[in-house]
Amino acid sequence: MDEIANKRIMIVCMDSHFSYLLQRFVTKSAHRDISVNLGDDVLSLARYENPVAIVLEMDQLETVGWQTLRTLKSDPEAGRIPVIACSWLDESARGLAEGANVYLRMPFLYEEFGTALAAILTEEESGNNH
Repeated sequence: MDEIANKRIMIVCMDSHFSYLLQRFVTKSAHRDISVNLGDDVLSLARYENPVAIVLEMDQLETVGWQTLRTLKSDPEAGRIPVIACSWLDESARGLAEGANVYLRMPFLYEEFGTALAAILTEEESGNNH
């Protein structure tokens, strides 16, 4: 995993505690985080920062997180960036159908996050994304 270490991962959250936990997970996985508040202009930031993955906190049913996922995935440039959607809701089928590459139901452990991130980055390295 050395060849894919130390890449930028964008974390998009509303919950500051969850954001802190994800920052720790990203650092532990030998990557750098770019933290963004859910509701900021995530699309412009994703285009500018060009992270290798986005971790997106999904909120309730039809609000900001889901709209952010749709906006990212409908953009020709940012749509290529893999997204790990994270939610308390059991909405994995919906998350994957709307474009998330991975859907993690909270709470999850570092090992689950690390496995999901490694799978996305390995796929990205092989040229299937980005």
